[in-house]
Amino acid sequence: MASSVPKTPPLPQVWADRIADTQAELASGGFTLEGMPGYVPGEPPSVDTWHHMDYLDIYPKIYGRECGANGIGRLREVALVNITESERFPLYDQDPEYFPTMGLSHDDLDISRMRDQSLEYQAKLEEAGVLVHRIDFPQPAVGAFGPMRGTWAANELLVVRGGSIIEKVAISPFGTGRAEYLALWAFACLGIPPVATITGTGVCEAGPCHWLAEDVFVAGRGLAYNSDGLDQLLPVVATSAGLDPSEMTTLAVNFPGNIYFNPRTGQSHHPDMSLCALDVDKVICYPPGLDFRTYEWLRKRGYKIVTVEMEEQRLFAPANVMLIEPGLVVMHSEAPDAAAAVRKAGVEVIETPYSEFLRIGGGLHCSTLRLLRDKGPYSTDRPS
Repeated sequence: MASSVPKTPPLPQVWADRIADTQAELASGGFTLEGMPGYVPGEPPSVDTWHHMDYLDIYPKIYGRECGANGIGRLREVALVNITESERFPLYDQDPEYFPTMGLSHDDLDISRMRDQSLEYQAKLEEAGVLVHRIDFPQPAVGAFGPMRGTWAANELLVVRGGSIIEKVAISPFGTGRAEYLALWAFACLGIPPVATITGTGVCEAGPCHWLAEDVFVAGRGLAYNSDGLDQLLPVVATSAGLDPSEMTTLAVNFPGNIYFNPRTGQSHHPDMSLCALDVDKVICYPPGLDFRTYEWLRKRGYKIVTVEMEEQRLFAPANVMLIEPGLVVMHSEAPDAAAAVRKAGVEVIETPYSEFLRIGGGLHCSTLRLLRDKGPYSTDRPS
């Protein structure tokens, strides 16, 4: 039987454009050997050239674009998931205790309001100059073990310079497969290749990790991260920033408790629910969600720490901000005290309603697949 697999794969437009441009150059006779890296007439290619060429200099020439949301530089490109009725997960009613709860009740989830809030958030991003793509999951969405839950959470995929990192989720069987689908979408639609997958028994929900600077990365230890998973993730993150792992500071927060989000205390096992950057020398955090070592690292290095109070954290997780650039963030409008404190710290705030997402597992940062940032400041660029 003859194979039905196409002889050529469908190409993302940027990749197809790059190929077409190069083919046109070849047809016109514009290509010469002098354009090859390290070319010396009459000599074979030098091992020294190719053994010292960074992948970060090569991949845009293959795929037709750059990618990566490392650091805290200007946000240029993101993706959000189109909200559908499947976010009201039908199996929830069979056993509500089986599913993680947030401060706001999942029973009252309003899909229409959720969709409206997502569209308003998109408008705020676009007004700030960010390119926003939209992603559709097959309906109904399915994963490794049956129906898929929480497809709204586009931040399940971590995009670094060079490509995407496919996480391995910890305790959500109905979330297994989200990161893989997002990686396929990013590769097939935008030409962003996967560069790593958490394998073996490693557990690492990479998407909620983030940066305080080019060389300061925030991860965690707890339900969503084990040592095997972090050991796989951190070298890839460092390399994507052009750093040796020893040159990158990793704040691996030791998270308390044994549930993803505690609706009574506001404590979570995702780093972006308790700590996010506001500027190169400013952060927003929920102190009860951090271990003493992490909080002291921030304090001793002179960070201005804007703290979130328990009542707003329990209901709206306002530390889950979306950084547009140093000194400019998008925040949940339902948490006015946190927004006022951030403004008092000298940071500009764009507010947007997002309460429905807190009924289903997260907030602005959790919803946003960050695809491209400008290179930003290092920790050494902070004011002394």
